[in-house]
Amino acid sequence: MGTLVRKNVFLDPATLKRARAILGRHSESEAIREALELGRLSDEGDEGLRRLIREVRTFSLEIV
Repeated sequence: MGTLVRKNVFLDPATLKRARAILGRHSESEAIREALELGRLSDEGDEGLRRLIREVRTFSLEIV
């Protein structure tokens, strides 16, 4: 993990509690950091899937 910065944010307590439970984190900060990381990984995965679909389409057109 890189350098940490302090931020003040407004969060719904129930949502934060649920995120802690789902992610199995003891602290609110841990839950927030993991949720942000999961969001980033999801975006990267989505881009990887889009690249794969483009490759398959290109490959399919070359066969025909």
